[in-house]
Amino acid sequence: MPKGQQSQRDKGAAPVRKRLSPAARQAEIVQAAVDLFAETGFDGSTREVARRAGITQPLLYRYFPDKQSLIEAAYSRVFLETWDPAWDALLQDRSRPVVDRFQSFYEAYTEIVFQPVWLRLWYYALLRDAQVHAWYREVVQEQILKPMVRERRAELGQGDAFAVTVEELDVPWLLHGGLLNHGLRQLAGQAGNRGDSPDRPAIIRKALNLFLQQSAPDAG
Repeated sequence: MPKGQQSQRDKGAAPVRKRLSPAARQAEIVQAAVDLFAETGFDGSTREVARRAGITQPLLYRYFPDKQSLIEAAYSRVFLETWDPAWDALLQDRSRPVVDRFQSFYEAYTEIVFQPVWLRLWYYALLRDAQVHAWYREVVQEQILKPMVRERRAELGQGDAFAVTVEELDVPWLLHGGLLNHGLRQLAGQAGNRGDSPDRPAIIRKALNLFLQQSAPDAG
C-alpha cells in the first residue's frame, strides 16, 4: 500500500463514499448518529457522525441542516419507530383482564427496549438532554400510561372519562420507570450485552401487582 494511503488510514479518515440513493444515504446518517449518541450521549459531534457514515460534513448538512434536526431524526428512529401499532389495541382489549393485557404489553415492549442502544439513549436523555427526554415522556404518557389509567378505571367500574390527572399518572410512572431502571441495571451487570434477564416476566408481574394495588379504590 502506498505510504500516503497508509497515513490516511492511520489518522482514521472517512472510508470511500458509497453510491446510495438519497433515502438510503439519509438512513445511514441517522444510524451513524444513533450509534454515536448511544456511546457518547447527545454531545457527539456532527463531524464524527459524518466520519462514521463515510461522508463529508458538508454533505451531512445537505440532509440535516443542523445538529438538532439530526438529534430529532435519531430520536424518531429509536423511540418512535420501535412502537408497534398492535400495542394500542392490546392495551384496550377489554375482553381480557387489565393485568393480562398489561403483562403481555410490557413483555413485548421490554423485548424491544431492553437493548443497549435504546437504554443508553434513554439514560443520556434523562441525564443530559431535557428536550429529548420531554419528547419521550409525552409519548409514554399518551400511548401507554393514560390508556392504562383509563382501562384500570373501566375495570373498576369508575367510568370512561377521557381526561387523566397528573396525580393519576404518578403510580403508572413508577411502574414504567421502575421497569426501565431494571433493564438498565441488567445492562450494566451483563457487561453491556443486553438489559434483559430470565426473570423479566416475573419482574413485570410484580410491578403490575403493585400498580393494581395502588390504583384500587381503598389504596392509600
